[in-house]
Amino acid sequence: MLQEYLNLQFIHTTDEVNFEKLKKTGVDVSKKISKDKAKILSYSRIAFDPEIPADNNEIVEIQRQIIENWQTFIPTTKDTSITIIRAVMLEALETISKELSSACLIWFATRNVIKHFKLGREKEMLSSFLLKLGNRIEEEVSEKWNFDPDYDIDTPKVVSATIDENDLAAGITAATVKDAVNKAFKKQVNELKENQKNFANQVSLMQMRTQLLWWKEASYSPSKKEPYNNMKDGLLQILLAYDYSDFIPELYPVSVDYFLLETHNRLSTNTDKRIKISQFLKMVEENGSELKNILPEFKSENGRISFVDFINGLIYKKFKVKQFKTFVGISDSVELLLSDITLWLFHDFHSIELSLRK
Repeated sequence: MLQEYLNLQFIHTTDEVNFEKLKKTGVDVSKKISKDKAKILSYSRIAFDPEIPADNNEIVEIQRQIIENWQTFIPTTKDTSITIIRAVMLEALETISKELSSACLIWFATRNVIKHFKLGREKEMLSSFLLKLGNRIEEEVSEKWNFDPDYDIDTPKVVSATIDENDLAAGITAATVKDAVNKAFKKQVNELKENQKNFANQVSLMQMRTQLLWWKEASYSPSKKEPYNNMKDGLLQILLAYDYSDFIPELYPVSVDYFLLETHNRLSTNTDKRIKISQFLKMVEENGSELKNILPEFKSENGRISFVDFINGLIYKKFKVKQFKTFVGISDSVELLLSDITLWLFHDFHSIELSLRK
């Protein structure tokens, strides 16, 4: 990513040594955040935003790390320092995205909000990076999700234990026969375990799909223990996203998003009307007392947070509606369909779930 920023002249340095220092910082940062899922989420929300303020905690943190390798960084880069810092963060994110669970965290943390950032000349490059992550995730999971249970679910196969003739070639003794038999049975056990694992995964997936269909048809919120049909907008969207996130595993195909959109549109009376985020947040405030019975209290954070985190802070009186831009990074005057808000909130809830999984 650093090389792309340099090639496209988004950053400038004529000194190869200084560029290598930036690359080293990117490597150091990637090692630091590779096992810290919460950090991956926060870096993702920041690195894609050209308007991130210079006093953001993570920006200051990366700046310090760059200076450790390049002492004259600030006076040398002047007005381009924020872009360089973001490029280093993106370099680190690109590195850790080779691991699928990290790619998922980056994808879910940014896929909605990036549409509303003022990316300028960076738009094509950053959008392409995210699209590659999304396509990779889709390819990884689509085949596992698309099966016909009448034909594709097989019971675990019992494989025969076969002794390798090479194991006996050195001469037949009691010891060699015993070792050969043990080796053959060990292989058989491992194959049985793998077959059982695949079978269990297929059954689990079929059960989940059945559960989702039942949830959709019942139109009942397991968290609030009430039908969705009676809920007001502002409460409905949050609970749909929250409940849905409990059903969905770490990796899922894009069809899962459309299932949620369809479920929402069956329940809401305002499916075609766009509203400002500020209007939606006021609806949330009106339902705050009910939401507090379901969502745990927000843990105070400094810096960039998700839409869901902001809603959580709002209902617990940590934030005010007018602070949305400060904390989430986009204007609260952005207009969205209620179904799109539901999907965005689901992605945020899902990213939180991913960050907590071991």
